[in-house]
Amino acid sequence: MTQPARVIYLPPGVAPIQAATPATSGLPFDRAFFEQILPPAVAAFCQQTNCSSPIVEVMTVDGTTHYINGISGVTDTWVALHTSSMEHEEPVQVFIPYQTIFRVEIHPAENERRHRLGFLSESHGHLLPPTEEPPPAPEARARK
Repeated sequence: MTQPARVIYLPPGVAPIQAATPATSGLPFDRAFFEQILPPAVAAFCQQTNCSSPIVEVMTVDGTTHYINGISGVTDTWVALHTSSMEHEEPVQVFIPYQTIFRVEIHPAENERRHRLGFLSESHGHLLPPTEEPPPAPEARARK
């Protein structure tokens, strides 16, 4: 009886090596999320809602809401974000461990007071593709 050439018989007690599976962090918001998922998701949201500078909020387990202007760096354990706040005119860079992030939200910028909190687009020299036309002013939406 002949055996197929591609079959390998191992000695008793020796187990075959399992193919390596890619390691995942197990976290919903990890390096891949900030590099590959969030920027296209923000761009798609802008196209659907016709906004040029959406507000992206990252909420952490300590109760802080970070208003994100852009992503400045990622590693396997943390993300560096450019943030803004209502209290400060200057942007701030924060380093956030992935395991502390529990929620990410995208909202259209509703008024000029909050507009500087928005995620910066490529039309401003940053991450997102420009939208077709700017959203109407709040007064124009109220008249419709």
